[in-house]
Amino acid sequence: MKTYVPILLLTVLFLFPNQSSAEINSKKALMDVFEGCVEEEVTDLPLGAQFEYCGCYVKEISLGMDLEELMSFGLDMLSAGEDEEKREKIMLSNEKITKYVVNCASKLYE
Repeated sequence: MKTYVPILLLTVLFLFPNQSSAEINSKKALMDVFEGCVEEEVTDLPLGAQFEYCGCYVKEISLGMDLEELMSFGLDMLSAGEDEEKREKIMLSNEKITKYVVNCASKLYE
């Protein structure tokens, strides 16, 4: 995710403060995650596969997290700034995100 994506996620938090269910239905929040995902530079993966991965990742987030969890994750990523190692540690420390990454990445190799 780019640095500005967590900022956009914070914006969504203020736009949709009362949405906290087991599923995220905010198109804006999910599009912010998707756009951040597809903007990542991935040289080893064809663009179509990257879009497929990002779509899977956003779907998993939308069904498995609530808006509060997503905002918390976004804040953690924002606190890491541009430090890629710290950002990777944050992602790996979140069990749900790790599960989503593994699930969606494995689908690319099926």
